[in-house]
Amino acid sequence: MEADLLISDRLLLERFRLGDREALMAVWKHYFPLVRSLACRGFGPYRGFSSPSDVEDAVSATFAAAFEQGCRMRYDGVIPYGSFLLGIGRNVMRRQMKKAAREPVADLDCRTEADEGAPSPEEQLLSLEEKEVLGRFRTTLEAHEREVYEGHFRDGLSEERLAHHLGRTRHTVRKTLHRVMRRFRRYLRENGLDTE
Repeated sequence: MEADLLISDRLLLERFRLGDREALMAVWKHYFPLVRSLACRGFGPYRGFSSPSDVEDAVSATFAAAFEQGCRMRYDGVIPYGSFLLGIGRNVMRRQMKKAAREPVADLDCRTEADEGAPSPEEQLLSLEEKEVLGRFRTTLEAHEREVYEGHFRDGLSEERLAHHLGRTRHTVRKTLHRVMRRFRRYLRENGLDTE
């Protein structure tokens, strides 16, 4: 089995933590097939995404979360980065699948032993008080950001469908989503909620 990229190259790991563009691109290229495979095949009771645009959105959102500065600094360089990245990917994709109103697979035999009986991060996160804090986030957004945020996360629209619906380019929608997600992670930290 191939050695993990960031464990085997400590200089690359340090550059990655600092947000060096070339290091980020090297990590993206190396781990892209792994994250794309997760988005296509799914995990636990969840189906993968069937639409190419939904797969692209899921992969982009996973890397956007993983490349955020706080997340880069949390990676300890001890566990394989592929495993760390898949954990982030499962959390991101689980939220996207729920937002897109995708039903879990009825046959629970596809769950791994680690998945059984363990509450999901969403179940741990969403107590009544936390729901109230999360509900206030949308009021911190400007009107054009709120349209993108609600269209993507409440209505489950992909970037492509949302851009068409709002009469904007997909690039503009993607940039707005990334900006909103950065603000959302900062908002969670400021309110004592863990982004993971």
